[in-house]
Amino acid sequence: MTAEEFWDLPRSTRPELIFGEIAENLPVKLPLATLARPMTFHIRGVGGGIWSGRLVKGRLEMAAGAATNAICSVSMERTTLRELVAGAMRDRGLEVMMRLGRPRGIPDLSRLPVRDDRADAIARLMGSVALELVDRGFGETHRVVFTFGGGAPAWETATTTVRVDLDEVVGWITSRADPRAILKGGHVRVSGDLALPARALALVLDV
Repeated sequence: MTAEEFWDLPRSTRPELIFGEIAENLPVKLPLATLARPMTFHIRGVGGGIWSGRLVKGRLEMAAGAATNAICSVSMERTTLRELVAGAMRDRGLEVMMRLGRPRGIPDLSRLPVRDDRADAIARLMGSVALELVDRGFGETHRVVFTFGGGAPAWETATTTVRVDLDEVVGWITSRADPRAILKGGHVRVSGDLALPARALALVLDV
């Protein structure tokens, strides 16, 4: 799959196709590493399901079902997955990239530090972060919950909620801004355990 093919995925793309075929063939540069722990994805609603994915020698390997030793579980509504991968959120992201003069590419993640000891530490955080992406263009808010340790998704009881404008997130990713600095800025609203997102980011970034 090329980057152009990814950006042109139709809105009707089903979750089983996203996790069963597309995820393993994304044109994205990943760290050339292997992690013992996978991540689990819970897609809520009709047509959803549960999948797990693991980094193996720089490539994603996906499987149906939940993992027993996951770094974390990522849960979202099926409609959010659709808008993120092949709908309004993707298109809003493209608009922001065009305004910034960036090509229609996929972020290069190859320099992200990946180690089993860091993955183990993330799994032991024993909390959850709900990321609420506000799409002001469509008047919608999309919720993605990260539950560390891969237990049952804390959909309604997240330890921390981080609420941020979708356009700003795309701008930060495109400009490769430091996410730790972003959390301290005035454009993000955080409620609950304020230290949890910072601890998680410090482990992900190996700082």
